Amino acid sequence: MADFQANSRPFTELDRSGRTRRLRRLAEAALTAYDVPVARLTPLGHGLNTTFRVDGADGHRYVLRVQRPDGPGAAQVRSELAWLAALRRETGLVVPLPVPTRGRDLVTVVADPAVPEPRTCVLCHWVEGRFVDERLSAPQLYAVGEFTARLHLHGARMNGLDRGRVDDLTDFGRTQVDGFSAAVVDRAVALAGGDERIRETVARVRAVRAELGFGADVFGLVHGDLHQENYLFHRGRVRAVGFDGCGFGHYAYDLAVAHAALGRLPQREELREALLDGYRSVRPAAATTDPEVLDAFAALRDLQLRLR
Repeated sequence: MADFQANSRPFTELDRSGRTRRLRRLAEAALTAYDVPVARLTPLGHGLNTTFRVDGADGHRYVLRVQRPDGPGAAQVRSELAWLAALRRETGLVVPLPVPTRGRDLVTVVADPAVPEPRTCVLCHWVEGRFVDERLSAPQLYAVGEFTARLHLHGARMNGLDRGRVDDLTDFGRTQVDGFSAAVVDRAVALAGGDERIRETVARVRAVRAELGFGADVFGLVHGDLHQENYLFHRGRVRAVGFDGCGFGHYAYDLAVAHAALGRLPQREELREALLDGYRSVRPAAATTDPEVLDAFAALRDLQLRLR
């Protein structure tokens, strides 16, 4: 009886482990679309999206991502994977390599009676490496800066992809033509309990964006969430994962995320300078590394996370 009741409860009433169990069954169904012999499926995390490690009977490992229902749609997810495939094909950067379905699609959409909405699922090859946080070194951050700059050089060429903006203020803002419109800001202030300082942050970012402009030297496709949990190291090389939040924005936004995420580490000043030095080694004339620009986008990022 207990098992029946657990299986019949609405999805929204389940705790994290209960939802993951439901999504595991959906993930198993999604894997039938791929030519991958599955030996084991292990949950990795349940945040905005839910991910599973897939151990193949062929000795290879993969990551299956079950997309959240209120996130990017199937067409936008295909664009994300198209960028990843292009990065692997056209650069030396190591990022997740998408696995196509038997029908040669980059995504599969799966429904399960125990999950309220159909879910977009993607499969990528596992990226080897280790995440580093407290023990990050200046040479490692220099390499992250180089990697980020090369990523931006490639992102400048990807204008035709169907991805949104990374700098829209809120989820509501993403539905509007202007993610910083008066209506968006008014809603954000209300959501934050009437905090009028939000208007100051928005005005500051508006001014920075206007000064930078939107040319390919400062604006293009970016990772959108490049911090210590989304870059890793293998045999001295940087690799990046977590591209599900990628979109169009100023390169300074991407760099500001990486820069600000180092703030709680005792060696933060050394690491931040190494990050910027590495970036400038590839893009020496980039206005992207200006401290005032980075501070403005870091303030925006903090506000976005607060209003999420």
